[in-house]
Amino acid sequence: MHTDNLFADDELVFSGDEAEEALSPYREPWQVLIVDDEPDVHSMTRMVLGDFEFEGRPLEFTSAYSGAEAIEVLENISGFAVVLLDVVMETNTAGLDVARRIRNELNNQFIRIILRTGQPGFAPEHTVITELDINDYWQKAELTSKRLRTSMTTALRSYRDLLKIELNRGSLAQMAKSVAHQIRNRTMTINGFAGLAARKLEPDSEVQEYLKTIAHETARLEDIVKSVSAFASIDHCEHCSAEVSDVMDKALDVCREYARGLGREVTFNIDVASMTIDARPDLLAKVLIELVSNAIYFSDEQNPLVQISFKVEGSYNVLQVSDNGICISEADMPYIFDPFFTTRPEAVGMGLSIVSRITNGYNWNITVSCSDDGGAVFRVTIPL
Repeated sequence: MHTDNLFADDELVFSGDEAEEALSPYREPWQVLIVDDEPDVHSMTRMVLGDFEFEGRPLEFTSAYSGAEAIEVLENISGFAVVLLDVVMETNTAGLDVARRIRNELNNQFIRIILRTGQPGFAPEHTVITELDINDYWQKAELTSKRLRTSMTTALRSYRDLLKIELNRGSLAQMAKSVAHQIRNRTMTINGFAGLAARKLEPDSEVQEYLKTIAHETARLEDIVKSVSAFASIDHCEHCSAEVSDVMDKALDVCREYARGLGREVTFNIDVASMTIDARPDLLAKVLIELVSNAIYFSDEQNPLVQISFKVEGSYNVLQVSDNGICISEADMPYIFDPFFTTRPEAVGMGLSIVSRITNGYNWNITVSCSDDGGAVFRVTIPL
């Protein structure tokens, strides 16, 4: 590939040796990874962006000369804000493979990716750029110094904002845990005194009904607190190995118990391949329990049927859970993953929100549709 036109049309201006730099307090630099198989591109990039600053912080560069080397660097060094990524290196799609592994395998949703290529014939499709959250894409022949600096500014601003959002989310999660703890202490006290009062009253006293209502509503409040705590506790979606069949067996035990509690004789059609996926077993179990429990509740009342499959489809593992009840209404469909949204009066409405939180944390994709028979179909696609 040719790099003669990289940063063309811009004039490089060098200051004289006699120029003095103003002293300024040290600010931690933004970490930038340059991935390209041509050393000249690394040198030119460092020269053009050598004096670049964003919010008073300079850039610090690390170089990788292949896709494999880039992944090794990213696995061992954290904190990169931007990666300038060549598309064609050891293979025609090496850069795209790196981007895909950053998002799906390393599960890094913060680092901003700027693609560069010297071979227009290997330009990625728009869908690929969207799915992999690519920030910018340039032909090297078109990438002038001004355009690169503008692209870097945009990428760093986006990275900064994502970090702020994550920090705020973590603070809110911690606050939710603290509030839940305080509420739980009060509900235990209320329920305890209600039970004590009930034992001191005559069994036929009309006050007994009031105390039963207090106990019932306290139990519902406790369910809300548990659900919020479960949602807030999902702070890290770590990478580990989860054997699907083992997790499925344990999750189904919980779901069968739930079905018995509803008084339903549910038929389960299960088709699960032997596989291991990259997920915490307990978080995968939460996804299974919530989706299957939801299918149990909304399945047909007379002949409840829940179908579960977990198989490889192309480059994805696909979990599918469906029921034979009435599908989610078109009006409700946009809100089903929102916290506390539910069409069941007695429910909390946090189950599918927990599912959404986990799938987003692992960069899995979840979709909902209606089957030909009318029931709801949930599909979770997990990269191999």
